[in-house]
Amino acid sequence: MSETSRLDAALYLAARGGRVFPLHGVRPGPDGRLACTCGKPGCKDAGKHPFGRLAPNGLSNATNREHIIRHWFTAEPLANVGLATGNAVVLDVDPRHGGDASLSALEAEHGALPPTVRALTGGGGEHIFFRPPAGMEIRNSAGDSGGLAPGLDIRGAGGYVVAPPSLHLSGRSYEWSVDHHPDEVTAADMPAWLVALLAQPASGAGRAPSEWRQLVAEGVGDGGRNAAVTRLSGHLLRRYVDPEVTHELLQAWNMARCRPPLDPDEVTKTFASIARKELKRREAANGARR
Repeated sequence: MSETSRLDAALYLAARGGRVFPLHGVRPGPDGRLACTCGKPGCKDAGKHPFGRLAPNGLSNATNREHIIRHWFTAEPLANVGLATGNAVVLDVDPRHGGDASLSALEAEHGALPPTVRALTGGGGEHIFFRPPAGMEIRNSAGDSGGLAPGLDIRGAGGYVVAPPSLHLSGRSYEWSVDHHPDEVTAADMPAWLVALLAQPASGAGRAPSEWRQLVAEGVGDGGRNAAVTRLSGHLLRRYVDPEVTHELLQAWNMARCRPPLDPDEVTKTFASIARKELKRREAANGARR
């Protein structure tokens, strides 16, 4: 991949509001096989970790300032393009760990993902881009450590993805999906069911009591309703409020405080997703104590 194409790709993303930074790339090693440009033998994160000489603070150096981007990708022609997430949330599907099967199962249960921007990864997977829900920060979540599902990772606030046309250790490039190119479609809102599945029951544990009182008393408008139902579900269930009581309280709060109210079935679906997650957490905690 030429210097110009990497540079153009980084500027393309920056012009659309993305913040980018240089990652180590891959190149042929002494044995002719592709290896990470960091020079570390057997690098476990080849072509995916920050290029420290140019961006010593890694993700914290991510920017959309043109002159900095031009310097980086002119100085290091083989640098891969890192794209900071947070303003966009990326569902990372890794079929090597069952991600395609996990996503198919989730879509069968909850409905197909909406049309949105997608990129094909050099490892044979997919990056699916969404706008985060209003009023709710989506953070990184790894599928193999209690996250969404096997082979499904979330890259949100504090994370990044490798962006096209970076080169993977396999020798394949990251590419925008032809039918889901950012020139052709815009990033869709994250589906409510996906937001619900990602919400951690303890996510609101650090909130001040006054914040909860304000949420309950004042409610929320369109754009923040699903996130609010998700947070309230986790907050109440994590404090061992009876699930049936929690469900009834959420339905009553939705009708009284959401503007306009969500469909009751949608409230039930969101609550049920959080309840299942909380049940799994309790079972895991009980098992650990045995």
